[in-house]
Amino acid sequence: MMHSCIYNYMNGGIIMSLTPAQTVATREEFKANIANSGLSLAAIGQALGTTASVIAQSVDMHPRRIEDNWIIREYLLTYLTAHHLPVTPFTALTGDYHRYWFLDAATIERGVID
Repeated sequence: MMHSCIYNYMNGGIIMSLTPAQTVATREEFKANIANSGLSLAAIGQALGTTASVIAQSVDMHPRRIEDNWIIREYLLTYLTAHHLPVTPFTALTGDYHRYWFLDAATIERGVID
């Protein structure tokens, strides 16, 4: 199910705008899943080819690219599942990212934030 969102065109890219409630919920869901993983932001950043500060900026809902949060989401969900750790479900970043026309699936599949 796709959530109703507003789409804006900025700087040649497409930005998915979550409602204020979705933004707060997603920020908390990221925090919970990072805590569940036991990983530091530095470790997540290293795994994704970036820095802890970029990860922190993204999970605070200020990503440089819309795909960045989906890359982090995919990484966390894969890590948590592989390590049999609890997963806090995402309520706005849901479903198969291939089905969202505004996301670059190849960028997410690459799993690198550059």
